Amino acid sequence: MGRVFGVEMQPGWMASHAAYPVPLLLPDGRLRVLFNARDDLNRGHGAWIDLDPANPLRILGVCDRPSLEPGVVGAFDDRGVSFGSTLMLGDELLLYYMGWNKSADVPFRNAIGGAVSRDWGTSFERRFTGPLVDRSRFDPFTISYPFVERGINGQPWRMIYGTSRAGGTREDDMLHALTEAHSVDGIDWTPTGRDVVPLDDGEYGLSRPWIANDTMFFSIRRRQYTIGAARRSSNGTWRRISGDVLGAGDGWDGQATCYPAVISVADHHYLFYCGNGYGQTGFGVALIEDMA
Repeated sequence: MGRVFGVEMQPGWMASHAAYPVPLLLPDGRLRVLFNARDDLNRGHGAWIDLDPANPLRILGVCDRPSLEPGVVGAFDDRGVSFGSTLMLGDELLLYYMGWNKSADVPFRNAIGGAVSRDWGTSFERRFTGPLVDRSRFDPFTISYPFVERGINGQPWRMIYGTSRAGGTREDDMLHALTEAHSVDGIDWTPTGRDVVPLDDGEYGLSRPWIANDTMFFSIRRRQYTIGAARRSSNGTWRRISGDVLGAGDGWDGQATCYPAVISVADHHYLFYCGNGYGQTGFGVALIEDMA
């Protein structure tokens, strides 16, 4: 459908990027998209825009201040935040996000944190100063963007997130697959160490999963980013169904399509995604033709 937002559309505190879109419907019917913009120190902050659900290219409002800022110096997210997913629990919107932290021998290390909003994402408050999921014997190198499903009927909560299976200083050394953790309350998590979507030949990174109607969309990193999809079977395992859901476009998304997020509005299924440069050119929206 086209590009929705780039930071040049809103001068102010947003210095670059508009990445990791997270769409949700507000009680008044507006379509809100949470995302991350970087400041002049290259640190990710929370942000949001409101869209017309009948035409998600029409912007109705833009935040004038960050919804979530980097953590205090020394915390796991002191170099910025990157949004994963949200879910409603009572009157609270729970946010699961990735925090960035500098490291000496590699450019960064990451962990997963949690925050809560009582105003539909206009502002967030951290649940804890520390992370919910960090490196462990199951995830020894680095972890990334989480998608969380709440457990129902006594079933555990599930988190799908990225994990690196190899160390190194180059990005293509990472061997970043998708794994799973379980929880009884959405706060304390037990990693499984099991890759739910492993890497295929020629791939060195899978990230930013998003589940809709038993279909998981995710970023695939080869020589450039594309978006893949997998289908959940009755026994809970995942089977790949596509390695290129949305091909490269022109201009802003001509070099990459990545960081997918899906929302259904009336009879439309919208796929929000980022373009070139890890969201440097902003994010756009596509219409999914078949969610069956």
